[in-house]
Amino acid sequence: MAATLGSDAGTADTDTTDMGPANPGSKVSPSDPTREHTRVLGRLTSSASGSAKTRRDTPPRAVRLRFPGDQVVAVEPGRHIRLGREPRLCPAVAFLAAHDNLSRLHATVTVEADGSASITDEGSMNGTFLHGYRLPPHEPATLHPGDAIRLAANVTVRVLP
Repeated sequence: MAATLGSDAGTADTDTTDMGPANPGSKVSPSDPTREHTRVLGRLTSSASGSAKTRRDTPPRAVRLRFPGDQVVAVEPGRHIRLGREPRLCPAVAFLAAHDNLSRLHATVTVEADGSASITDEGSMNGTFLHGYRLPPHEPATLHPGDAIRLAANVTVRVLP
C-alpha cells in the first residue's frame, strides 16, 4: 500500500500488503512507486535524445538565392554576399555585370550564425525592393523562404525554401 523511505536514502521499508515482503537492508524494491517514477522519467529522458529533433537542435542551413537565368547562390550561416554589377566587389554574382541598371555595390544579403537572413540596400541608385516596397538604404530587412527581392527595375531574386 504505502512505501516509506528509511533513514538510509538507498533503502526502503515497504508494507507487505501488495508490494511484497519488507527488506529493510536491500535496495528499493521493483514495486516501489518511487522507483517506478524514476524508471518512467528515465525512459522519457532517453527517448527525447532520439530522432525527435526541434528547430533548436538542427543546425542552421544555408540560404539559397535564385537569380534570373536560374542561377542559384548559397549563403552559408555566418557569411554575407554582396549583390551588384561590379565583379571585383561582388565576385559570387559576377553574372549580374550585364545588368547596367544595378549599382556597382547594390545590396548585401547576410545570414547570421543562427540561420536568420537579412538584406540591406547599400545606397543603390535604383533601389532594392522586398514585397514590392523599397527598402531604406543601410537598414536591414528580414528575409524568409519564398520572399521575392527586386534589384532595380528588372532583377528578381527568390529566397528558396
